[in-house]
Amino acid sequence: MRMRRGEDMAAIMRQVSAMAGLALGFMAMAPAAKAGPWPQAEGGGQLLISTSFQHLNVQGYDTQGRPSGRGSLDQLSVSPYWEHGLTQRWTIGIQPRLQASWMDLGYSRSNGVGLADAALFARYAVWRDNGMVLSLQGTAVTPGTASTDSPRIAEANGSVEGRALFGISRAIGSINAFMGLEGAYRLRFGSNADEVRLDATIGFRPADGWFVFAQSLNTLGLRNATGTGANYSAYKASLAVSYSVTPQHSIVAAYTRDLGGRNVALGDSYTL
Repeated sequence: MRMRRGEDMAAIMRQVSAMAGLALGFMAMAPAAKAGPWPQAEGGGQLLISTSFQHLNVQGYDTQGRPSGRGSLDQLSVSPYWEHGLTQRWTIGIQPRLQASWMDLGYSRSNGVGLADAALFARYAVWRDNGMVLSLQGTAVTPGTASTDSPRIAEANGSVEGRALFGISRAIGSINAFMGLEGAYRLRFGSNADEVRLDATIGFRPADGWFVFAQSLNTLGLRNATGTGANYSAYKASLAVSYSVTPQHSIVAAYTRDLGGRNVALGDSYTL
């Protein structure tokens, strides 16, 4: 994360919010580039590399809705993220996601590795005032090149997403705090169900170089899948801590818990 001397609180909160969105957004079921509502400064940018491990308990069902077996699914994801400020309002970026998966159903085992997907996005700051910002973001997600069967790593079809993002940063005594709210509609091509996404982030800066933030990530499937297309809902909660090693380098450690969902395996994620 790049920091510059003379930054005001809003700029600091913009960068902290970006790190929150990046570190925690990688853990969504179908990650999309998301870096909070604050735009990058013109000519500025950041490059982050996130590695996450997720362990899922797999519960299968037959056509009558009866449990058919248990197992486990382990996933290791590496997701570099780059964004650049074209102007004071426009920010563009890309986020590919590489993934390796190991599935054990007891009676069978399988594994796979490859490119899961790649997201390209553009974000525009519509309104900014007194530490608040409202932005709109468009994202296109390409299909992956890895296996689309068992274990499923890549999406066979792409998707597009429109997202509205609102952020506010304030000083509470000697502590800088921020909050972000996001809502999105994702149109998924092929047989998969479309999705509505609702995310919320809160965070604060307890001391120089340290940031703590929590996030709620919610994906609501619209039940319009066809055939064997994906049709799920997922509700997650995350907690993360960031430390600035140098003005240009930071480390983020995060834990995500799957709270519930529909037609989806539940588990825990760890990200660095």
